[in-house]
Amino acid sequence: MKISVISYSLSHDPDSILEWKSKLLGEIEKCVLSGSEIILYPEFFIMGLGKYFPGLDPKDQIEKVADYVTNDLLPDVKKHLPQKEVLLVLGSAPRKSNGKIFNSAPILHKGQWLFQDKLYLTPWETDFTPGEELGVFEFKGLKTAVVICFDSEQPDLSVKLKEEGVDLVLVPSATTNTNGSQRVNRCASARSIELGAAVVTALLVGDSVVELIDHNEGKSGVFLPAQEDITVKQEVYSEYSTSKHVVAQYELNIPMLKKLKERSSETKPFHERIKPQLRVSCR
Repeated sequence: MKISVISYSLSHDPDSILEWKSKLLGEIEKCVLSGSEIILYPEFFIMGLGKYFPGLDPKDQIEKVADYVTNDLLPDVKKHLPQKEVLLVLGSAPRKSNGKIFNSAPILHKGQWLFQDKLYLTPWETDFTPGEELGVFEFKGLKTAVVICFDSEQPDLSVKLKEEGVDLVLVPSATTNTNGSQRVNRCASARSIELGAAVVTALLVGDSVVELIDHNEGKSGVFLPAQEDITVKQEVYSEYSTSKHVVAQYELNIPMLKKLKERSSETKPFHERIKPQLRVSCR
């Protein structure tokens, strides 16, 4: 399975929103024509659309972007990508529901939009409401989850994924410096080991006039479990970028990923039972 991961650069957004959408649709089409079955964009890259709604306070800008995404962008993307065998994760964008705004990942799966809300918000996401549900769905025989940025750093969320026996975790992310990029990628590596899953990160890069995403940098990565069945490199990164738009393509061996979940004498943390009554003693 080929995966295209886009380190999207806000520094190179075009002058108009129509050009922006045309550029995005062209890039998605190019990824599909190259044979990609999964296309992953970073967190908040769509929030860059805020530059096309100038003169508004941050919350009003967020609401304008949310309306555009729901009423214009997502219907057009669905119309231009009818293939049901392609999984597209459009990073994340503001989504309005019941008077609240969520930082939500739009996921085009089998021709329908699914949404995964961010569950753990950062201190600067003050205009957003945290989500309450983690979705797991199947793609090409793999139990798959989309986990947004800071959520990937939460051990309790990893426990829930372990209970579901997840095979693939996709992580759209936005980080402002090397430390942030390291946190996301190092936690992604840990998740791959403890879940027996492939974990893929996509990092936002570049500069924007939008306050929420003013500067971002990092590198994407693919992380595989450290098991004897994994006969390829277990960690692969794209180049680190502060402003350059980077499209990285990775190959994921599904039979190899499935095989490693078979029980054997090898230590496999993803097979160990969760101990709900485990006690901690202070000595």
